[in-house]
Amino acid sequence: MLTKVWPVLCAVLTLLVPLSAWAQKAATIHVVALDSDDASEDQADALTSALRNQVRNSASFQLVDSNQSLSTLLPALKCPARPDSACLARIGDQLKTDRFIWGYVVKAPVAHQVTAEVHLWTRGKAEQVAKETYSDNLKDQNDDALRRIAAQLYERLTGQATQGTIVVHANGATGGNVLVDGRVMGALDHGRATLLVASGQHTVEIQSDGLTAPPQAVNVAVNTQADVTFDMKASAVTTTSPSGPSHVKRTIGFITLGVAGAAAVTAGVMVALFASDSGTFNGYRNGISTSVTNICSGGMDLGPVNSVTWTDACKARSHADTEGSLAWGIGSAAIGLAAVGVILVMTDKGKEEGAPPPATSFRVLPTFGPGGGGVTALLTF
Repeated sequence: MLTKVWPVLCAVLTLLVPLSAWAQKAATIHVVALDSDDASEDQADALTSALRNQVRNSASFQLVDSNQSLSTLLPALKCPARPDSACLARIGDQLKTDRFIWGYVVKAPVAHQVTAEVHLWTRGKAEQVAKETYSDNLKDQNDDALRRIAAQLYERLTGQATQGTIVVHANGATGGNVLVDGRVMGALDHGRATLLVASGQHTVEIQSDGLTAPPQAVNVAVNTQADVTFDMKASAVTTTSPSGPSHVKRTIGFITLGVAGAAAVTAGVMVALFASDSGTFNGYRNGISTSVTNICSGGMDLGPVNSVTWTDACKARSHADTEGSLAWGIGSAAIGLAAVGVILVMTDKGKEEGAPPPATSFRVLPTFGPGGGGVTALLTF
């Protein structure tokens, strides 16, 4: 009996295995390249690729590779810019499919953002629509942020979960931020945070004032929870508040102006002494014979004339010459220093602490000597 039944059972099993495999085969789906306005073409291309990757990684659908785009299908099938149900059916016939994803990416009303409106058309069923507004700098299909947006859109359209949960435990920390793949994804609440992320491997780290812990890698599966624990320790790094801009040039300028003022006072004193000694010399000179042209020669003793000796006149003249030279040199230096001080004060705009010194500098130096004084301008670079 068994010898007769066994061949029949084998034949039935041979038929059932292909049928079972066919029944479990994922349904096919097209992702038509999203249309866009002129300002959002790169964003539309990147989101199209990210959505196709979501389908490839899905267990429920099989992606049909196609280069068809909404911008070429609509005019080819004489459809309006916003396709109606009849036009969508014609697109399905053209693609030989019962379901496809289509939509638009356009510039959002908010600056530097775009809005994606994505549809899932299924023959004989109501359309599913999902929208998302995000930053217009997401132009790379492999960008983690764009992948998460594509996962959220795909999940809302198909009802197929593509995300899992990370539960973060930070021992020793009460507050702080949780970063996933370098981006802040949530905040700690009494040392705990629950995050919904796309499936796959991620790097998780904690930012908490005064505490630190090494980052950890975690693998997240769809519709599962992954726990990760951090033992926070005191950080050796101390933070300092940034200092405001310093006004080095202005400070030096005021100091220079102060020195210029002191020099001007000194020059004034020298002028007064010069005037006094010059007057004395002139008075002495009137009492000495006019035939004497060089009273400081010391070559002869003129003798007292009106109670004035030649040595008295010579001292008065020497003092007047010295005081006049000093008054001229110090006065010139005061003028130069005052000019430099005004320039430094007027041109100072402040700089951050620790900034490198200027490449060039300008200095005015007074010079003095037995024969007089002067001013030297020094430029270094």
